[in-house]
Amino acid sequence: MKLKLPISPKKLMVIAGVIILVLYLYFVGFWQIVQIILTLDPRVALLAVLIDILCIALFALSWKVLLTPPGMGFLSCVEVVLVSIFGDMMIPTASVSGEILRVTMTTKKSRLSLGEATASVILHRLILAITFCGVLGCSITLLITTETTQLSAFYSFITLVASTIALSVVGVYLAVNARKFEKYIGGFITRTAPFFRRLKHDYDAEKNRERAVRVLYTFQDSISGAKKGAILASAAIATARYFLVAFIPYLMFYSLNYPISYWAVLTVALFVSMVQLMPIGIPGLVGVIEVSMTGFFMGFGVPAAVAASVTILARLVMFWFELMISGITASYVGVKVALENGMGRRGEAGQTSTPASASSSTSLT
Repeated sequence: MKLKLPISPKKLMVIAGVIILVLYLYFVGFWQIVQIILTLDPRVALLAVLIDILCIALFALSWKVLLTPPGMGFLSCVEVVLVSIFGDMMIPTASVSGEILRVTMTTKKSRLSLGEATASVILHRLILAITFCGVLGCSITLLITTETTQLSAFYSFITLVASTIALSVVGVYLAVNARKFEKYIGGFITRTAPFFRRLKHDYDAEKNRERAVRVLYTFQDSISGAKKGAILASAAIATARYFLVAFIPYLMFYSLNYPISYWAVLTVALFVSMVQLMPIGIPGLVGVIEVSMTGFFMGFGVPAAVAASVTILARLVMFWFELMISGITASYVGVKVALENGMGRRGEAGQTSTPASASSSTSLT
């Protein structure tokens, strides 16, 4: 007998996130935060929103240049990216849910195959990881040279950079040598065939194996055939985006008249992006990101109230604003797909009814 919980796990995670956020606000001083936030210059807030929009556009552009011709238009890429952002926020699985949405929508909105779409997304992720390491290394080096951080913290940062580089190297190797895993994929499909036949009686293991191998070959060909110019352009755009996104919290510090090193803010922004990849299960990692970001800023000597105020202001832009525009985009795409499917069914119904009408008119004559 299965134990049925009175509340779903997803709702439990949402409640957990809210509790973390409430406790966070209580301990750092809610009213003190409100007083600090009220001093924010509205023009700075508007500029932060514009920077966030530009960062989303740069993310889409750094992916677009990697798409195999004919690829997709820039606006279509932005649309797909926004839907994937919404998927990541609602289903926090270390960006897996968002990337699946990106691949699926790319195959539907373009003439790219599943293998080509998957290759573009994975290659883009690898470029983001490598440029992340470069920007983080640059930031840490400048922090050390300007004596903004201690040497002990430097060693911790270096460990994180080294581990990220190692994972990126492994990812590049797996992507370039994808065909070597053909027999393992075939073996997996063969061994799991009995299970899938219980779910679907007409399941054809051989047909699915051939399809998987075809996707695998297309994937590796797309990775190997990627143009160096496109890769370099994507890396340059991704690097610029990393430097730009840190200006959102930096502007908040500036508006609150609190002096801080840009490199410290950049380092915190990069570490927070790593926390966002943790598959904790709380939608939007509400509460978790606030605690992490505030803690990172406090590690650089920022008072708790100021650190919390900047964190909340930055999250208003980088989470709640993005949630709004990505949710609107996802709703728009959902309605559009529903309308297209409805029109398609009506068209099929009209085509099937036409022969019947013709035959009845013939019999009357």
